Amino acid sequence: MKIQLSISLLASNRAASLERCLDSLRPLLMQVPSELIIVFTGTDEKVREIASRYTDKILPFTWCDNFSAARNVGLWAAKGEWFLYIDDDEWFEDVTEIRDFFLSGEYQNYGSACYIQKNYQDWDGICFSDYHAFRMARIVPGIVFQNTVHEELVPRITPCKYFEAYVNHYGYISESGSGNTDKTSRNLPLLLQNIKERPNYVKNYLQIVQEYAIEKDWKQAEQYCREGLRLCQGYEDDFYRGWLQVNLLSILCRKEEFDKAEEEALLFLKQGQLRELIRLDIYETLLAIYTRRKALEETLRFGAKLEETLAYMDQNPELWTQQTYADITEEKIKQPDRLYQIRINCVESALKLENMAQAVRFLKLLPWDDETWMERYYSVFDNWKGLWPEMFRELLEHVPEQSPYRLLQKAIESDSSIRKEEREKLFVECVKKTESVYLKNQAIQEAVLQRVNLAEIVCVMDLDTWKQCAENLKGLDSCEDSGHLKELTEELTRNVPAYGLWLKKLLYEKELIRGYLTGEAMIRTLNEYSGCVIRFYKIQYREEVFAEEKRNLLPKDCRFALLTSEALEKIEQRKFPEAVRLFRQAFHFYPAMTSAIREVIRQMTVKAENPVQTGEEFQVLAQQMKGALRTMIDNHQYVQALPVILQLSPLLPEDLELLRMRQKILQETG
Repeated sequence: MKIQLSISLLASNRAASLERCLDSLRPLLMQVPSELIIVFTGTDEKVREIASRYTDKILPFTWCDNFSAARNVGLWAAKGEWFLYIDDDEWFEDVTEIRDFFLSGEYQNYGSACYIQKNYQDWDGICFSDYHAFRMARIVPGIVFQNTVHEELVPRITPCKYFEAYVNHYGYISESGSGNTDKTSRNLPLLLQNIKERPNYVKNYLQIVQEYAIEKDWKQAEQYCREGLRLCQGYEDDFYRGWLQVNLLSILCRKEEFDKAEEEALLFLKQGQLRELIRLDIYETLLAIYTRRKALEETLRFGAKLEETLAYMDQNPELWTQQTYADITEEKIKQPDRLYQIRINCVESALKLENMAQAVRFLKLLPWDDETWMERYYSVFDNWKGLWPEMFRELLEHVPEQSPYRLLQKAIESDSSIRKEEREKLFVECVKKTESVYLKNQAIQEAVLQRVNLAEIVCVMDLDTWKQCAENLKGLDSCEDSGHLKELTEELTRNVPAYGLWLKKLLYEKELIRGYLTGEAMIRTLNEYSGCVIRFYKIQYREEVFAEEKRNLLPKDCRFALLTSEALEKIEQRKFPEAVRLFRQAFHFYPAMTSAIREVIRQMTVKAENPVQTGEEFQVLAQQMKGALRTMIDNHQYVQALPVILQLSPLLPEDLELLRMRQKILQETG
């Protein structure tokens, strides 16, 4: 059977990444008539052993600081119709598209192909840049690798197939996160030597600009970028010139030389003969500069140029492929966080200029069907609503009716014709359709203010999100709506117990910590709080988890509540030393309740026939409370510290440190 594809890679001493690379090639090797050639440039026998599991064609090569020489060993040994090369620190995510390219016979219509290399910026794999790597070609007489570093396969035979298939590549990340990598340190001397030997070879300048950019050496990157542009004058291939122009602007912005970047960008546009893809990148750079400068008219003008050019490219989609070069791609131009922010900036510029037509134009271009992106901008919309209320009402008419943001705005309208049941339905739909905690929190607060039943709304919200929303509801407890909020909490507890109990827990905490409760009121509220917390967790955990030997599996606030509940029982039984011991354990789990525990201890001493302070457990607790006092005094929280000292001093009349603390506060505040 004829070999359709020869796959070649250089294997150094990276055993772990090599195995991942080879495993990703397995479907191609199994399903396409193909061969695997491994050029072994290292010394690690483990690498050789891994390679031998996948192929017998392992070719030794003594490294000589020349990548093309090593690649050519694999190329010259290839027997396939096509040649694919890959590095041992890359691996394919999915090779189905490449497999079908060969099995369907489509490969016979092309002379070369590119797949995507995803270059990750950090080990978390979130941020990356895509690069269309020319890594596949039909094998023809004279085909060869050239360049000692950043080798390329020539001639490049057209037409070229562009795959969506991609390899993952983490090779440009340093262990320290500094930006300097082993590859950069290795490549720079080779490139500098090559430039010395071939000063008029333009591609070397593109490559060395990339290497200096990785090192964040913007001065050297700019120097070689300008030298490359000088060599491009009169050069037939304008792909190189366009790449250097775009990167020069990026380098100048990195150096914060924004005026110079603007001057160069406008000059490039004036000179003309730019591919649309290059113009788009330049427009985006100018828009970033003008937004930073708050140049409203320029932002709108170039925003319009950007959208017109984008529309033209989308009407002629083949141009995206034809004009792609290296990392200048459709994906880069349409990178959501970049493109959508430009549109947001254009809407805001139009509002400031009172240009409603342009504001509507850019607003409609936002990704209203993609809630993941839209939720980032809801706070921006609210800001516009506050700054330009009249224009915003008009703008809102152009927001899709089923957008969560539009639903919420309709729900909070003061229009009396909207029935309460309809408002409730709008709130529910809003919460259902959005993942935005910001919007859900607004919906909950507005529903409370509108006296709408919360049960149906929280039912479509996960408990973690509700916890965040409930935290913000505590603020309403101090205003005229506090009575309604308490009624609502009881209603929630009856209808949706877990949600209601959590809100009740937060309201109790606020009262205990900041409510200045004393005497029996404090003991009663602390007891109700503990019962509320225990009920909340008993809804979620099996009963056996609450056994004493398994309590370490429970959250800290639950353990605090269990210990506090037991301590309060001991007070009722007048077993004061045991109560103090339990409070001391509880204090460890929830230090925020220090003031509440302190007041309960004070009440306990009133009940005691014998002073509690003589007990060892009390002395330990007193030391903990004194530690909290020291922190308050160090932070100049004298107003908060003095009441604590006044309450603690009668219990510890012989404690001289408390006496000094009191004098210090009086001296500082007197």
